[in-house]
Amino acid sequence: MDLEQLVRVIEEIRERAAKYKELLVQNEAQTRVSLIDPLLRTVGWPLEDPAWVQVEVKTKSGGKVDYVLYGGDGQPAILLEAKSLGAKLEPAASAAVGYAWDLGQAGKVPRYVGVSDGLRWVIAEPHNLKSPSCQVNFGNAQERIEDLLLRFVQVLWKRQWDNAREATKNPKSPLLGTQPTSLAIFKPQRGQKPPQVVVLPDGTEREPKTAAGRSWRGFLITLAEWLVQNKKLTVEHVPIPVCDGCSTYIVHREPRHAKGKGFESKVQLSNGLWLDTFVGPVEAVTRARRLCHVLGVDPSQIALVL
Repeated sequence: MDLEQLVRVIEEIRERAAKYKELLVQNEAQTRVSLIDPLLRTVGWPLEDPAWVQVEVKTKSGGKVDYVLYGGDGQPAILLEAKSLGAKLEPAASAAVGYAWDLGQAGKVPRYVGVSDGLRWVIAEPHNLKSPSCQVNFGNAQERIEDLLLRFVQVLWKRQWDNAREATKNPKSPLLGTQPTSLAIFKPQRGQKPPQVVVLPDGTEREPKTAAGRSWRGFLITLAEWLVQNKKLTVEHVPIPVCDGCSTYIVHREPRHAKGKGFESKVQLSNGLWLDTFVGPVEAVTRARRLCHVLGVDPSQIALVL
């Protein structure tokens, strides 16, 4: 997933919604084609592939669900109802909730149900409709597009559901029953527990452990060692500063920062480089993204199982 491309798509959708507002407020089908479909495609959903997306799915009550997005295990994951631009969005009254009930009777409860008019998206767990998991309005110019996207892709990014498909191939995988979160969009809080598992770009799953157990320090070490083993982090790449122009380093040939101060918590990697591991959850994630950026690794290809 290219976040810059996603930003461009949002900008295009905003312009299209404004230009053709009179048409879109009267035409649900046009809203789907012009606003909703482009967004779903950009976050990875192949709308032409029935294995992943089915449309106009009939319910037992005679209604229909506009989109059923399937997870990697082949089960319905997200049910979406489309509305014309500006229409009232009421998840509880949507056909998606009715179909979720039908699926529940068959033991196939979807993870999310939602409604959208292309600009506004309200998505919730079927059992908790009053507290949406994702509520965004891409037409709100007062909020940064990047902040809106972070909430949107946490639910709609298809790769999360791809990982579920890989997990079902391995009955011992700790991913079973757990939805991974992309490193590219994860926003940790102070005091947050470290991930149970890190899913790396080659599909390998590793526990971020040190001798003292799972930790954010272990998470940073796990990523750094994977970069070393895949020859992406070598002596030619160091020092890697915490940010452009910073005098503090994440990785260096010796455990010292630019001004001579030693690393407060250090680990020597398998190729002899030193990693500064004096981190909490926010610093660990920030530094992990920085390493990915400097070394040419897409952070959206790394998932955390929390």
